Amino acid sequence: MNCLELTIPPLPQLVTIGHSIWNPGEQHLSRSFNVYDMLFVMKGTLYMLEDDVPFEITEGSLLVLEPNRLHVGHRPCEEETEIYWLHLAHSAPVRTMDSGQIPWSTPFTKGSNLDVTPHRQVMYIPKFTSLHTPSILPFLLRMMELHQSLSPATSLPLQLQLIGLLTELQTAMRLKYTPRARILCDQTIAYLEQHVTRPFDAKHMEETLHFHFDYLSRCLKKYTGLSPLQYLHELQINKAKSLLEKTGLPISEIGVHVGIENTNYFIRLFRKKMGMTPGQYRIVRLGRT
Repeated sequence: MNCLELTIPPLPQLVTIGHSIWNPGEQHLSRSFNVYDMLFVMKGTLYMLEDDVPFEITEGSLLVLEPNRLHVGHRPCEEETEIYWLHLAHSAPVRTMDSGQIPWSTPFTKGSNLDVTPHRQVMYIPKFTSLHTPSILPFLLRMMELHQSLSPATSLPLQLQLIGLLTELQTAMRLKYTPRARILCDQTIAYLEQHVTRPFDAKHMEETLHFHFDYLSRCLKKYTGLSPLQYLHELQINKAKSLLEKTGLPISEIGVHVGIENTNYFIRLFRKKMGMTPGQYRIVRLGRT
């Protein structure tokens, strides 16, 4: 399923929200404006074009119309059609991509006490999808209530409801449309990140994730190109690089901190990955001996 990748921060901001019932024969007007228009159809069917691409939004479905595209109802409603709609202010999507290709567990760049601007992150919303209406409707009703009595006291709770709605949509999209192999890849990555300092143990991974090690390995390699042990080594070397740059710990202690107690093996592995020893890396990066 296609989804929109949005850069955050800042988070999307609610502009307005509404509820409409369209009678048979009515259809959406033609317009283009600089906001996202999210259409939640609760009953009936709404027919929309976006830049000449037709959509038939049936009961229990969502369509997200993108900023600065031409939107028009290409066919009148044939039955009473109930919709909730909301407008969001945010920059244009970075790209459209299939939900199964989203690298859900790939970590963002970690911050430090030297940062003065937020690191770039992304979020995802479905372009066109079916909904689990009972999980979505409470957010819409609460947002309607808060928007109708908008004040300094309700503006922040209103935006929080929006974030709750977007989180619910992203979570549902991830669980419903992501292939099992991608989910298991992400679970394997999460396991390795949580056990980065633990000696590699294929049996423990099997028991924790409840799948055969060979299958978990295939899932991980499909999306990362690495075996579990290779991925663990990547995590360990990245952690070692950070410790070499930010601390004065001896090389042997850094090896222990990243889960490699044998100092000689740690140095060999680091050299293989980085083309230099840990001590040389520290000198190059910081001039520290």
